[in-house]
Amino acid sequence: MFKQCLLATACLLVATSSFAQQKWNLQRCVQYAIENNVGLKINKLSVDANQSTLAQSNAARLPNLNIAGSQGWSTGRNIDPRTNQFVDRSVWSNNWSVNTGVTLFNGFSINNTIKQSQYNVQAAQFDYERTKNDLVLNVVNAYLQIMLNKELIETAKIQLQNTTEQLDRTLKLIEGGRLAEANKYDLISQQANDELRIVTAENNMNIAIVRLKQLLQVPMDEVLDLEIPQIQEPNESGLAATSASIYETAETSQPIVKNADALIKSAEFGVEIAKANRYPIVTFGANISSVYSSLTQLPILSQATVTGVRNTGTFIGDVVPTDPNDSRWVRTPVVNVPTETPSMFNQWLDQNIRYGASVNLQIPIYSRGQVKNGIKQATIQQERATLQAQNVRNQLRQTIEQAYVDAKGAAKTYQANKVRANALTESTRIAEQRFTLGAINAVEYTLSKNNLAIAQSDMVRTKYEYVFRLKVLDFYMGKEIKLD
Repeated sequence: MFKQCLLATACLLVATSSFAQQKWNLQRCVQYAIENNVGLKINKLSVDANQSTLAQSNAARLPNLNIAGSQGWSTGRNIDPRTNQFVDRSVWSNNWSVNTGVTLFNGFSINNTIKQSQYNVQAAQFDYERTKNDLVLNVVNAYLQIMLNKELIETAKIQLQNTTEQLDRTLKLIEGGRLAEANKYDLISQQANDELRIVTAENNMNIAIVRLKQLLQVPMDEVLDLEIPQIQEPNESGLAATSASIYETAETSQPIVKNADALIKSAEFGVEIAKANRYPIVTFGANISSVYSSLTQLPILSQATVTGVRNTGTFIGDVVPTDPNDSRWVRTPVVNVPTETPSMFNQWLDQNIRYGASVNLQIPIYSRGQVKNGIKQATIQQERATLQAQNVRNQLRQTIEQAYVDAKGAAKTYQANKVRANALTESTRIAEQRFTLGAINAVEYTLSKNNLAIAQSDMVRTKYEYVFRLKVLDFYMGKEIKLD
């Protein structure tokens, strides 16, 4: 037992080590989330449930088959189950029956139910695909957030290093009497501010990592060694397609639209199912049954014996004989015929078996408005599904248009932030030289550094915002989501 536990622990450690050592790129994260996300698995159960309902709908075309039986014993005054006569004896009896029935016509309700179930399966499958797509986009967003904050951390570290180096130079200049001592405090404050930026970026990255692990259903103590690819510089050339063409592609391919259309078809057949309640129902039934009773007695003719004769009460001639032994009386032999209780199987399969068949007709006349209300409710559901499909298309178009505008705006903003950051980099370099020479004070120098830090952060953020918006558009165009 100890060896088994030790082996299991070793396997777990090896698996954990292997898990941590493997590189995680975006494609692997997406695939792992699809295979392991519990929410997605729960959504998949809806597909299975609708497929089961479809199988049941198809089976409604077939006849049913039931077997019934009972075994009983009673004493005292009873009814013989075979003869239905009262007897004052103990009775041991049983019976069995087999019956079947099939619907011949019910206003095409069975056929329409099957078609409705087929569209419900499609709708559930498309809803599963929609949920999967949402999961993919969430994974991409969390992955990019990690990359964003990782780059912000590196930028903040460079800024901290520059500030630390400048502080060291300033302290030396103060010792040499070339700068006032007050300058060092502004730089110390700037150094703390740079450290705070690192801490903030690290916290945001940890939050993004937690979010990604939650989407992957990975334990929090597992280490994700993410592969960080190079991101191309944003530019509007990545938006070759128009928002209208993207929408045309998405409308024919996105599962959220297909789900809405499938629900419309399902609702249409729901109306037909409701209308079927106006029509007569014709069914066919058949049965076979038999019974056994311990009171059943049959004669054994082969063992019959003559035990004497008896006077029948009739005579020959016109005068009634006065002597009982007179030969004119008509006598018959007295026959003793023994009886026996037939076996259970003989009674079941031979003596007591009976068959039956029937065709049943049910015509609806008045249902206190239930049929009319059912049709009205089904029609309302159809109208609701139609409007919902239209609303889905409107939201899809608006989402694509917004993502398209955001992507173009992010590309332009990135270029503007890049120019701004480059200009502030040069401005900060000059400010650093002037500060070293004592031409400006530490307040002016730190202000220049802070402006540069803000510009660099804005440039990084707009870069990843552009990448995410572009991936959203790629997703709606049916392209594989990957980071180049």
